[in-house]
Amino acid sequence: MGKVVASRARRVVRDVTSSLASMSLASRIDGIDAKLSREFAAAFGDAVCDELEREGDEALASRLRRILHCADAETATEVADEMYGDLKRTGTWATPSHRECYVLAELRRCVGLLREGGGEAARRAMKAVDMAFIVGAPGDALAEFVQTTELALDVETTRRRAYVKSEVGSGWLFPQSPPQPTVADDRRFIGRVDGRLSRKEFKTAYYNTDTPVVLVGLGAEWPAMTKWDDLRWWRDRHGHRSVPLELGKYHDNTWREDVKTLAEFIDEHMVPSISGRAPGDDVAYLAQHQLVDQLSDLSSDFVPPEYCQKSLERINVWMGTAGTITPCHFDTYDNLLGQVRLIDLALDARIPGV
Repeated sequence: MGKVVASRARRVVRDVTSSLASMSLASRIDGIDAKLSREFAAAFGDAVCDELEREGDEALASRLRRILHCADAETATEVADEMYGDLKRTGTWATPSHRECYVLAELRRCVGLLREGGGEAARRAMKAVDMAFIVGAPGDALAEFVQTTELALDVETTRRRAYVKSEVGSGWLFPQSPPQPTVADDRRFIGRVDGRLSRKEFKTAYYNTDTPVVLVGLGAEWPAMTKWDDLRWWRDRHGHRSVPLELGKYHDNTWREDVKTLAEFIDEHMVPSISGRAPGDDVAYLAQHQLVDQLSDLSSDFVPPEYCQKSLERINVWMGTAGTITPCHFDTYDNLLGQVRLIDLALDARIPGV
């Protein structure tokens, strides 16, 4: 969503956790239906219809009004499929209002599928919500849709089970040691210091001088360090959620983007890669995705370091198979990269200026 529309959407978000606890599934579905047709429509949906009309797309504006005010899930499904097909074909949205129209269509599709009932319908409803997030809808605006859909999927039954760490060699754990460079003389490694460095010391010695550094042990006590390296934990707790992936080797004609559930990502790519059963060209990458906003309970697994608490803009997550490569590039913003397991991060001394 655009910044203006996203802020309007956030203004209609309520703290729904306590009220949802005592509501039946049917009541919750009625609740998100009302949120979509009343609150979201009044906050920005009707404005999107007006914008589409001003842009000359009266037919789409009319269909969106039916989606919002007539609970037309069939039209929503058609609109969402058509617009996502256009996005994949062109690589961009025609206008910001088209992206916002897509978000609203996916949310109406979600409500319609939940009213159908059944496990498969609920799984498709979950994907509809995730697609809305992937294209830019703010996670807090989608919280009630997520909670209602997860109730329909009964995911809490799995989550209530005691977590038991997977065993080494089981094929579920990321490798424990990073790979070593083949030719040490061709690499210039980044300096390493104690992660207990004070904010003032970090700013003076590294931030103000634009000097990269490894903060050893920073976050060692985070729950993320004992859970996130276990693919079975991801699969059991969040396997029903859909995420954007890059598939195939970079700069190869097989490279493409796709959306899969975390369970599919893990079963089809991550586990075969860790166990050594995957072919060399089977590369899959969850790249720079705001997964913590999408899966909000991940935020309880770590604490943003004091170095960036005052200026933290976003939190991204990367996860990928062997063979995943990010080409040399320059970010316009500062990064604090937290490594849970196995990242081969080095600077090539042969590149001028690096």
